[in-house]
Amino acid sequence: MASPTIVDGIDISAIRLFLSVIELGSVSKAAERHVLAQPSATAKLQKLERQLGVAILERSPTGSKPTAAGIGLAPACAEVLTTASELVERADALRNEATRLAVATTRHVAEHRLPGWIIAAGLHDIRLDLVETNTLGVAQEVRNRGVAIGFIEGPHPPIGLSSEVVATEELVPVVGSSHPWSNRRRAVTPADLMKTTMVLPRPGSGTRDVVEAALHDEPRTAESNHFEVSTGSAARLAAINGAGIAFLPASRVEDDLAAGRLHLIEVKDTTIIQPVRAIWRGARPSIKAAARLLDAVLAARAPALLG
Repeated sequence: MASPTIVDGIDISAIRLFLSVIELGSVSKAAERHVLAQPSATAKLQKLERQLGVAILERSPTGSKPTAAGIGLAPACAEVLTTASELVERADALRNEATRLAVATTRHVAEHRLPGWIIAAGLHDIRLDLVETNTLGVAQEVRNRGVAIGFIEGPHPPIGLSSEVVATEELVPVVGSSHPWSNRRRAVTPADLMKTTMVLPRPGSGTRDVVEAALHDEPRTAESNHFEVSTGSAARLAAINGAGIAFLPASRVEDDLAAGRLHLIEVKDTTIIQPVRAIWRGARPSIKAAARLLDAVLAARAPALLG
Protein backbone atom coordinates (compact mmCIF):
# COMPACT_ATOMS: atom_id res chain seq x y z
CA MET A 1 0.00 0.00 0.00
CA ALA A 2 1.30 3.46 -0.91
CA SER A 3 2.65 5.60 1.91
CA PRO A 4 0.10 8.28 2.89
CA THR A 5 2.98 10.72 3.34
CA ILE A 6 4.08 10.27 -0.27
CA VAL A 7 0.52 10.38 -1.60
CA ASP A 8 -0.27 13.53 0.36
CA GLY A 9 2.81 15.22 -1.09
CA ILE A 10 2.04 14.52 -4.74
CA ASP A 11 1.64 17.76 -6.69
CA ILE A 12 -1.12 17.42 -9.28
CA SER A 13 0.35 20.29 -11.25
CA ALA A 14 3.59 18.29 -11.57
CA ILE A 15 1.62 15.37 -12.98
CA ARG A 16 -0.02 17.68 -15.50
CA LEU A 17 3.40 19.08 -16.38
CA PHE A 18 4.83 15.59 -16.88
CA LEU A 19 2.05 14.69 -19.31
CA SER A 20 2.69 17.92 -21.21
CA VAL A 21 6.37 17.01 -21.54
CA ILE A 22 5.34 13.67 -23.07
CA GLU A 23 3.02 15.47 -25.48
CA LEU A 24 5.40 18.26 -26.46
CA GLY A 25 8.73 16.41 -26.16
CA SER A 26 10.39 19.22 -24.25
CA VAL A 27 10.52 20.49 -20.67
CA SER A 28 10.91 24.05 -21.91
CA LYS A 29 7.83 23.83 -24.13
CA ALA A 30 5.83 22.28 -21.30
CA ALA A 31 7.03 25.01 -18.94
CA GLU A 32 5.93 27.66 -21.41
CA ARG A 33 2.48 26.07 -21.71
CA HIS A 34 2.05 26.14 -17.93
CA VAL A 35 3.57 29.61 -17.53
CA LEU A 36 6.55 28.37 -15.53
CA ALA A 37 10.22 29.24 -15.62
CA GLN A 38 12.18 26.25 -16.89
CA PRO A 39 14.16 25.82 -13.61
CA SER A 40 10.86 25.70 -11.70
CA ALA A 41 9.44 23.13 -14.12
CA THR A 42 12.58 21.01 -13.83
CA ALA A 43 12.43 21.18 -10.03
CA LYS A 44 8.77 20.04 -10.07
CA LEU A 45 9.57 17.06 -12.27
CA GLN A 46 12.60 16.04 -10.21
CA LYS A 47 10.55 16.18 -7.03
CA LEU A 48 7.88 14.00 -8.65
CA GLU A 49 10.55 11.47 -9.63
CA ARG A 50 11.87 11.36 -6.06
CA GLN A 51 8.36 10.81 -4.69
CA LEU A 52 7.63 8.04 -7.16
CA GLY A 53 11.07 6.50 -6.71
CA VAL A 54 11.65 6.02 -10.46
CA ALA A 55 13.02 8.09 -13.32
CA ILE A 56 10.13 9.14 -15.53
CA LEU A 57 11.96 11.31 -18.06
CA GLU A 58 15.08 10.83 -20.13
CA ARG A 59 16.67 14.21 -20.94
CA SER A 60 18.94 14.91 -23.90
CA PRO A 61 20.16 17.98 -25.79
CA THR A 62 17.39 17.45 -28.32
CA GLY A 63 14.60 17.26 -25.78
CA SER A 64 12.97 14.96 -23.24
CA LYS A 65 11.10 11.72 -23.63
CA PRO A 66 9.52 9.37 -21.11
CA THR A 67 11.46 6.42 -19.82
CA ALA A 68 9.90 2.97 -19.87
CA ALA A 69 8.72 3.63 -16.30
CA GLY A 70 7.31 7.00 -17.38
CA ILE A 71 5.39 5.36 -20.21
CA GLY A 72 4.02 2.79 -17.77
CA LEU A 73 2.94 5.49 -15.30
CA ALA A 74 1.42 7.90 -17.83
CA PRO A 75 -2.06 6.27 -17.91
CA ALA A 76 -2.26 6.37 -14.12
CA CYS A 77 -1.21 10.03 -14.19
CA ALA A 78 -4.00 10.79 -16.65
CA GLU A 79 -6.48 8.99 -14.37
CA VAL A 80 -5.36 11.13 -11.41
CA LEU A 81 -6.10 14.30 -13.39
CA THR A 82 -9.47 12.96 -14.53
CA THR A 83 -10.45 12.00 -10.99
CA ALA A 84 -9.36 15.37 -9.62
CA SER A 85 -11.39 17.14 -12.31
CA GLU A 86 -14.44 15.02 -11.51
CA LEU A 87 -14.06 15.89 -7.83
CA VAL A 88 -14.05 19.62 -8.59
CA GLU A 89 -16.96 19.31 -11.03
CA ARG A 90 -19.01 17.38 -8.48
CA ALA A 91 -18.27 20.00 -5.84
CA ASP A 92 -19.38 22.70 -8.30
CA ALA A 93 -22.58 20.78 -8.97
CA LEU A 94 -23.33 20.46 -5.24
CA ARG A 95 -22.65 24.14 -4.74
CA ASN A 96 -24.90 25.03 -7.67
CA GLU A 97 -27.67 22.79 -6.33
CA ALA A 98 -27.83 25.03 -3.28
CA THR A 99 -28.02 28.27 -5.27
CA ARG A 100 -29.39 27.40 -8.74
CA LEU A 101 -32.38 25.56 -10.14
CA ALA A 102 -33.02 24.58 -13.74
CA VAL A 103 -36.72 24.38 -14.65
CA ALA A 104 -38.20 23.29 -17.98
CA THR A 105 -41.67 24.48 -18.87
CA THR A 106 -44.06 25.27 -21.66
CA ARG A 107 -44.42 28.93 -22.58
CA HIS A 108 -47.98 29.21 -21.30
CA VAL A 109 -47.04 27.88 -17.86
CA ALA A 110 -43.94 30.10 -17.81
CA GLU A 111 -45.98 33.20 -18.52
CA HIS A 112 -49.14 32.55 -16.52
CA ARG A 113 -48.41 30.18 -13.65
CA LEU A 114 -44.72 29.77 -12.88
CA PRO A 115 -44.09 33.30 -11.49
CA GLY A 116 -46.73 32.83 -8.79
CA TRP A 117 -45.43 29.37 -7.91
CA ILE A 118 -41.88 30.67 -7.58
CA ILE A 119 -43.03 33.44 -5.21
CA ALA A 120 -45.04 30.92 -3.18
CA ALA A 121 -41.97 28.67 -2.91
CA GLY A 122 -39.84 31.53 -1.58
CA LEU A 123 -37.08 30.99 -4.13
CA HIS A 124 -35.74 34.56 -3.93
CA ASP A 125 -32.36 33.14 -2.92
CA ILE A 126 -32.17 30.78 -5.91
CA ARG A 127 -31.00 31.57 -9.42
CA LEU A 128 -33.48 30.06 -11.86
CA ASP A 129 -32.33 28.76 -15.25
CA LEU A 130 -35.47 28.48 -17.38
CA VAL A 131 -35.73 26.12 -20.35
CA GLU A 132 -38.83 27.00 -22.40
CA THR A 133 -40.01 24.42 -24.94
CA ASN A 134 -43.04 22.31 -25.83
CA THR A 135 -44.41 19.45 -23.74
CA LEU A 136 -42.35 16.78 -25.48
CA GLY A 137 -39.19 18.86 -25.08
CA VAL A 138 -39.84 19.45 -21.37
CA ALA A 139 -40.13 15.70 -20.75
CA GLN A 140 -36.89 15.10 -22.65
CA GLU A 141 -35.06 17.74 -20.59
CA VAL A 142 -36.17 16.08 -17.35
CA ARG A 143 -35.31 12.57 -18.57
CA ASN A 144 -31.88 13.71 -19.74
CA ARG A 145 -31.19 15.18 -16.28
CA GLY A 146 -30.79 18.63 -17.76
CA VAL A 147 -33.36 19.97 -15.32
CA ALA A 148 -34.70 18.82 -11.95
CA ILE A 149 -38.38 19.62 -12.48
CA GLY A 150 -40.63 20.47 -15.41
CA PHE A 151 -44.17 21.63 -16.14
CA ILE A 152 -46.15 20.30 -19.09
CA GLU A 153 -49.62 20.31 -20.62
CA GLY A 154 -51.26 17.31 -22.21
CA PRO A 155 -53.78 14.52 -21.75
CA HIS A 156 -51.34 11.90 -20.46
CA PRO A 157 -48.41 11.76 -18.01
CA PRO A 158 -44.99 11.12 -19.59
CA ILE A 159 -43.69 7.55 -19.38
CA GLY A 160 -40.89 6.89 -16.90
CA LEU A 161 -41.28 10.09 -14.87
CA SER A 162 -43.15 10.97 -11.71
CA SER A 163 -45.94 13.48 -12.21
CA GLU A 164 -48.84 15.25 -10.53
CA VAL A 165 -51.67 17.25 -12.06
CA VAL A 166 -51.24 20.68 -10.46
CA ALA A 167 -53.82 22.69 -12.41
CA THR A 168 -56.46 22.40 -15.10
CA GLU A 169 -57.84 24.93 -17.53
CA GLU A 170 -60.47 24.93 -20.22
CA LEU A 171 -59.41 25.30 -23.82
CA VAL A 172 -62.03 27.30 -25.69
CA PRO A 173 -62.48 27.42 -29.48
CA VAL A 174 -62.28 30.97 -30.85
CA VAL A 175 -62.32 32.66 -34.27
CA GLY A 176 -61.62 36.13 -35.58
CA SER A 177 -64.22 38.60 -36.82
CA SER A 178 -63.62 37.69 -40.48
CA HIS A 179 -64.32 34.01 -39.91
CA PRO A 180 -67.70 32.72 -41.23
CA TRP A 181 -68.54 31.46 -37.74
CA SER A 182 -67.87 34.73 -35.92
CA ASN A 183 -71.60 35.61 -35.70
CA ARG A 184 -72.88 32.06 -35.39
CA ARG A 185 -75.52 31.60 -32.70
CA ARG A 186 -75.99 27.84 -32.91
CA ALA A 187 -73.49 25.40 -31.42
CA VAL A 188 -71.30 23.52 -33.82
CA THR A 189 -70.64 19.81 -33.49
CA PRO A 190 -67.26 18.10 -33.21
CA ALA A 191 -67.91 16.83 -36.75
CA ASP A 192 -68.28 20.45 -37.89
CA LEU A 193 -64.87 21.21 -36.43
CA MET A 194 -63.33 18.49 -38.55
CA LYS A 195 -64.72 20.19 -41.66
CA THR A 196 -63.10 23.56 -41.02
CA THR A 197 -59.54 24.83 -40.73
CA MET A 198 -58.17 24.47 -37.21
CA VAL A 199 -55.16 26.40 -35.93
CA LEU A 200 -53.06 23.87 -34.02
CA PRO A 201 -49.62 23.88 -32.40
CA ARG A 202 -46.93 21.75 -33.99
CA PRO A 203 -46.50 18.08 -32.97
CA GLY A 204 -44.96 17.78 -29.50
CA SER A 205 -47.36 20.31 -28.00
CA GLY A 206 -49.53 19.19 -25.10
CA THR A 207 -52.30 21.52 -26.24
CA ARG A 208 -52.43 19.81 -29.61
CA ASP A 209 -52.55 16.39 -27.91
CA VAL A 210 -55.44 17.53 -25.69
CA VAL A 211 -57.45 18.86 -28.64
CA GLU A 212 -56.84 15.77 -30.75
CA ALA A 213 -57.76 13.49 -27.81
CA ALA A 214 -61.03 15.38 -27.33
CA LEU A 215 -61.88 14.99 -31.01
CA HIS A 216 -60.44 11.53 -31.59
CA ASP A 217 -63.85 9.96 -32.20
CA GLU A 218 -64.47 12.24 -35.18
CA PRO A 219 -63.11 10.88 -38.49
CA ARG A 220 -61.06 13.16 -40.68
CA THR A 221 -62.71 14.07 -43.95
CA ALA A 222 -61.56 15.47 -47.27
CA GLU A 223 -62.43 18.89 -45.86
CA SER A 224 -60.30 18.42 -42.75
CA ASN A 225 -57.47 20.91 -42.59
CA HIS A 226 -55.22 22.53 -40.03
CA PHE A 227 -52.82 25.42 -39.86
CA GLU A 228 -49.73 24.80 -37.72
CA VAL A 229 -48.16 27.41 -35.46
CA SER A 230 -45.26 27.33 -33.00
CA THR A 231 -46.77 29.06 -29.95
CA GLY A 232 -50.05 29.94 -28.29
CA SER A 233 -49.44 33.59 -29.11
CA ALA A 234 -49.10 32.67 -32.78
CA ALA A 235 -52.34 30.68 -32.59
CA ARG A 236 -54.13 33.70 -31.11
CA LEU A 237 -52.87 36.01 -33.87
CA ALA A 238 -53.73 33.47 -36.56
CA ALA A 239 -57.28 33.23 -35.23
CA ILE A 240 -57.63 37.02 -35.03
CA ASN A 241 -56.50 37.26 -38.65
CA GLY A 242 -59.10 34.73 -39.77
CA ALA A 243 -56.80 31.77 -40.45
CA GLY A 244 -59.09 29.32 -38.67
CA ILE A 245 -60.45 28.20 -35.32
CA ALA A 246 -57.94 28.14 -32.47
CA PHE A 247 -58.13 26.45 -29.09
CA LEU A 248 -56.78 28.69 -26.34
CA PRO A 249 -56.93 28.77 -22.53
CA ALA A 250 -60.03 30.67 -21.46
CA SER A 251 -57.93 32.93 -19.23
CA ARG A 252 -55.89 34.12 -22.23
CA VAL A 253 -58.78 35.25 -24.41
CA GLU A 254 -60.96 37.18 -21.95
CA ASP A 255 -59.74 40.59 -23.15
CA ASP A 256 -59.95 39.59 -26.82
CA LEU A 257 -63.53 38.37 -26.37
CA ALA A 258 -64.53 41.55 -24.55
CA ALA A 259 -62.93 43.71 -27.27
CA GLY A 260 -64.49 41.74 -30.12
CA ARG A 261 -61.16 40.66 -31.56
CA LEU A 262 -62.11 37.02 -31.00
CA HIS A 263 -65.45 35.25 -30.82
CA LEU A 264 -66.25 32.17 -28.76
CA ILE A 265 -67.59 29.12 -30.58
CA GLU A 266 -69.85 26.78 -28.66
CA VAL A 267 -69.22 23.11 -29.41
CA LYS A 268 -72.12 20.77 -28.69
CA ASP A 269 -71.53 18.31 -25.84
CA THR A 270 -67.79 19.04 -25.81
CA THR A 271 -65.66 20.65 -23.15
CA ILE A 272 -61.89 20.49 -23.60
CA ILE A 273 -59.97 20.44 -20.33
CA GLN A 274 -56.20 20.73 -20.38
CA PRO A 275 -54.27 19.36 -17.39
CA VAL A 276 -51.04 21.02 -16.25
CA ARG A 277 -48.56 18.58 -14.71
CA ALA A 278 -45.40 18.87 -12.68
CA ILE A 279 -42.90 16.17 -13.69
CA TRP A 280 -39.63 14.98 -12.14
CA ARG A 281 -37.35 11.96 -11.79
CA GLY A 282 -37.64 9.50 -8.92
CA ALA A 283 -40.04 9.52 -6.01
CA ARG A 284 -39.20 13.14 -5.18
CA PRO A 285 -36.90 15.76 -6.73
CA SER A 286 -33.39 15.26 -5.35
CA ILE A 287 -32.48 18.96 -5.49
CA LYS A 288 -33.84 20.85 -2.48
CA ALA A 289 -34.93 23.92 -4.43
CA ALA A 290 -36.90 21.72 -6.84
CA ALA A 291 -38.56 19.96 -3.91
CA ARG A 292 -39.45 23.37 -2.42
CA LEU A 293 -41.01 24.44 -5.70
CA LEU A 294 -42.97 21.19 -6.03
CA ASP A 295 -44.30 21.51 -2.48
CA ALA A 296 -45.47 25.06 -3.17
CA VAL A 297 -47.15 24.04 -6.43
CA LEU A 298 -48.94 21.12 -4.80
CA ALA A 299 -50.07 23.32 -1.92
CA ALA A 300 -51.54 25.82 -4.41
CA ARG A 301 -53.70 23.26 -6.20
CA ALA A 302 -57.41 23.90 -6.29
CA PRO A 303 -59.38 21.74 -3.80
CA ALA A 304 -61.14 19.98 -6.70
CA LEU A 305 -57.83 18.53 -7.85
CA LEU A 306 -57.08 16.98 -4.48
CA GLY A 307 -59.56 14.20 -4.92
